[in-house]
Amino acid sequence: MVGVLIRMKLAVLRRASTGSRANWAVTGRLLGVLAALGTCGMATLQTTSPSTVLDLLAVVLAIWTLGWMAGPAWVGEPVLRAEHFALVPVPRGKLAAGLLGAAFVGTTTAVTLVAFASTIVFAVRLGGVLPVVVAVLTTLVELTVVVLLSRLTGRMFGALSRSRVGAATTAVITAVMLVVSSSGWIVFTAIDSVRNTGFSTTFSTVLRALPSSWGLVAVDAAARHAWGLTVLPLAGLVVLAAVLFVAWSRVLGPPRLGRPAVLGTAGQPARAGRFLGSATGSVYIKELRTWTRSPLRVQNLLVPPVFAVLSCLVPLAFGSSVFLPFAGALTALMGAATSANLYGQDGTALWLVLLTPGAEENDVRGRQLAWMALFGPLSVVLALLGTVLSGHTELWPWAAAGTAGVLGAGAGLVPLVGVTQLAPGPDPHRSRYSPMDHGDATGGAFAVLVGALALTVPALVPVIVGTVLDNAEVKAAGVFVGVVTGMTYWSLCARAARRRLVAKGPELLALMRAGKELPGQSVEGTSALKTMSKGRQRLLWWSFGIGCIALFPQALVPMAMKLSGHVAKVWFLALYVPGPWQWPTIAFMVLVAAVAFTIAARTFLGQRRRLRAPAPPVENGTETRESVVRAG
Repeated sequence: MVGVLIRMKLAVLRRASTGSRANWAVTGRLLGVLAALGTCGMATLQTTSPSTVLDLLAVVLAIWTLGWMAGPAWVGEPVLRAEHFALVPVPRGKLAAGLLGAAFVGTTTAVTLVAFASTIVFAVRLGGVLPVVVAVLTTLVELTVVVLLSRLTGRMFGALSRSRVGAATTAVITAVMLVVSSSGWIVFTAIDSVRNTGFSTTFSTVLRALPSSWGLVAVDAAARHAWGLTVLPLAGLVVLAAVLFVAWSRVLGPPRLGRPAVLGTAGQPARAGRFLGSATGSVYIKELRTWTRSPLRVQNLLVPPVFAVLSCLVPLAFGSSVFLPFAGALTALMGAATSANLYGQDGTALWLVLLTPGAEENDVRGRQLAWMALFGPLSVVLALLGTVLSGHTELWPWAAAGTAGVLGAGAGLVPLVGVTQLAPGPDPHRSRYSPMDHGDATGGAFAVLVGALALTVPALVPVIVGTVLDNAEVKAAGVFVGVVTGMTYWSLCARAARRRLVAKGPELLALMRAGKELPGQSVEGTSALKTMSKGRQRLLWWSFGIGCIALFPQALVPMAMKLSGHVAKVWFLALYVPGPWQWPTIAFMVLVAAVAFTIAARTFLGQRRRLRAPAPPVENGTETRESVVRAG
């Protein structure tokens, strides 16, 4: 049965790896291989004591284990689930064994095996045949343990997803994973000091007590011929794997937890004032209730502040609190990015708007007001708290202007990108808990990120000029400019979104119902990204990512630091080079960003020109398919 399930899984993966998701999968595999090779390389570090290498490897293996446990909250349920075989007369134990065997087939398992092979490298370093044999055994058993842990936590997240508490848990895990992937690598800059001093005795003891470290403990004991400490951790891993397998086989099957009902407010009806009784006010109230009741919206609401706070706290490891005042602006920016697919998240409920004459403008305005009511006060409070707690009150013009500009740009771009870059997904009542189980809104999120950052630049210009001229009044004017430009973006983007919704509403509804663009839509309104080849998509995303990294964290942020006089090196390359070369380095990063963005723009615009180019006429004089579609 294992062979059948493996072939079934491979067939599903082949057919599911399409579009931008396939590109992200390739990128993830590449980064995973690099991380696994880095883990093996850590086993060869030269330190004052082999026990220090053991502790460092234990930390990294614990991170790999936590990644497997938290992974289901991000990537969703596995390809093959027990529910698929509910009507097949297969004993539960046999089904569990087959699903476990199929779980070992995949890129993530192979990459993790390479990472866990660092235990074998460590055993070779210690010398002797017995430590290597023990390392091979523990590596295989530990891999089995993490796979089973992932399956169990996946079932747990699936059960929790039916409540707002589970959605909040998933949001926190998602935010932590984003912070670790974007900023967590700087923690490893402390490896040099650990190589010389090692960890504390208490930390080392607690670390070695974790199951992820038992293999390393057994290998170290085998090298010292301490047979008791060799057998005990190895036996513990085997017992743990057996217990996890039994527990997983017991929870197989369809979830028995019903979807909890969300109580309404019928007992306390809201007073319908002049605004709340209007059409826009009704959409506003509906959106506020959706944001607090829908598990997916709860995730979108909690990820931005958690990500912003954690990202601004990471530099504290270097003794720098200069980023805390910008927690509000980062919250607004991430809030706009997570809300880039509002219409796609509502599913086919769009037909209610389309069947109501003149409801498009009210719907757009109500969504804008609800988004601002949630993220506006939250961003302002975090900006104020960050400024006060950091003590950098002189940075308030930067923080206030940035927060005001991003809030206005975000409120305008959220509905506009939602109707121009709609990513179809399941209807809310069929929605799952993980971000990867919904529509692929990556393109829309990136569009909002870049658009909001670009639209915030006018608000920062007076602050930059005032900083150069050392004029407090000019710097304070940046806040006023941010508010004015934000209101302008709000109004202009709302009008554009309404026009798009009126003109393309039926096509958007058809896209939501079908889950993909229909043949008749391929002539007009099709995203160039969706029709691009895989190679061009990879070139586009890699160029775009390199441009963002070079422009924002490696050019604009160190530029602002040098202008304000508050320099914190952290991970900014320009601040590590000698003084005379810092400005040239910043200019070089701007040039790199310009080249990368140019490549991305040429790739995208070239594909769009090919889409809009008229099809060549057929030799026999018959009409082409595109001409028929245009005529129809």
